[in-house]
Amino acid sequence: MQYGQSQWLLFFFTYSVLGWIWESLYVSTKKRQWINRGFLYGPWLPIYGFGAIIILFLTLPVWENMIWIFLLGMTGTTILEYVTGDIMERLFHVRYWDYSDQPLNVNGHICLGVSLAWGVFSILLVRFLHSPVEQLVLALPSRSADALSMLLAVLFAVDTTKSVQSALDLKSLLNSMNASSQHLAGVEQRLRQAIEQFEQTSDTFRQKIRRLEENAAHNQEQREQARELQKESRSAYLLRLLNQRRMAKSHLLSNLTEKINVAMETVHSELNQNISDEERSRLENTQQILFDLQAALYKAEIEDAAWRNRDYQRAVSILYRNPTAVSRQNREAFRELLTLKDRH
Repeated sequence: MQYGQSQWLLFFFTYSVLGWIWESLYVSTKKRQWINRGFLYGPWLPIYGFGAIIILFLTLPVWENMIWIFLLGMTGTTILEYVTGDIMERLFHVRYWDYSDQPLNVNGHICLGVSLAWGVFSILLVRFLHSPVEQLVLALPSRSADALSMLLAVLFAVDTTKSVQSALDLKSLLNSMNASSQHLAGVEQRLRQAIEQFEQTSDTFRQKIRRLEENAAHNQEQREQARELQKESRSAYLLRLLNQRRMAKSHLLSNLTEKINVAMETVHSELNQNISDEERSRLENTQQILFDLQAALYKAEIEDAAWRNRDYQRAVSILYRNPTAVSRQNREAFRELLTLKDRH
């Protein structure tokens, strides 16, 4: 049977929707909550649509031979799954499905078990499922098929554009969070090195730093105890978690700033004493380091505040739809977003 362009498009959208129904029900059952599965916002999973088209294109000439259907369908869809997963990870720095914990996997994009399942699906599609779908599509008048396929194509293009932008926003957010964490870790390390000499020579300075650290630990414990446990809507809960995250980051920045201020006071006090030129030079260098650290903390605070609640909500929304997603490039930042999602 030769199909026209509109008919191929309708086959694609039909199997994309059926794939979305299957995946959403399967994942929702496992998670015990409704999951709108997939990369796109709409009720379709294009990998199933493309997979079905590839299977039909490769196997319809041998539709009577189940062994060839199995082998050709499995090979074609496995190649599609690997190429799609690899391209998406390169583009978005997120792996939207991951088989790394499955036996006989290749780079986490494909594995033997799923490939065999694609082969079984190929037989079910060609021998059982496609016939009623074909009858339904071929029963449509030509103009209706053209109009419907065009409408679905436009909606699909809009959805894809919006979803790609959201994925790029997630990538940008992960990169920013990762850079911010590394930046603050570097500031802490440089500050620790800058004040070590004062801890060794000044009991007063050492006591002030210890008091700041004890207060920070006490405040963290109080924040942990004060967390509310009541049931909230997902959006309200996420906003509360984001506020907690910002408070924690604010307390960290405040604690580092206070340590720098104490160190600056100590340096300033020693510079006013009668000291050697060599010691004065060393203290002035330390003072400049502390000025630089103050500027670095201010930059970190501005960058973190630039990300809006909406950016986090969109990112977490993608993770809800793709619960097996991972990111090798931004592990720590991705884990932080997963914490926001999983604590719901």
